[in-house]
Amino acid sequence: MAGRGNNGGGRRSKGERRLVGTRMPIPDADKLAAVAEARGMTVSDYVANLVTQHLNQIQIDTLSNQEALPIPRAS
Repeated sequence: MAGRGNNGGGRRSKGERRLVGTRMPIPDADKLAAVAEARGMTVSDYVANLVTQHLNQIQIDTLSNQEALPIPRAS
């Protein structure tokens, strides 16, 4: 029989997750909560969405400013 989702009546799983936390000044945290609520999202989902959008614009391999050292090969 195919899986039917969450039989316990709760929210479906979003897959494996890792907790990423931060501390914010109280006025900013309150504003964040208000914006997330206005968009019908939890603060966690709203922040995860913002971070994901930002990370999707970044190429990891271009983050390093270091260049390879020109080391001559030994013969």
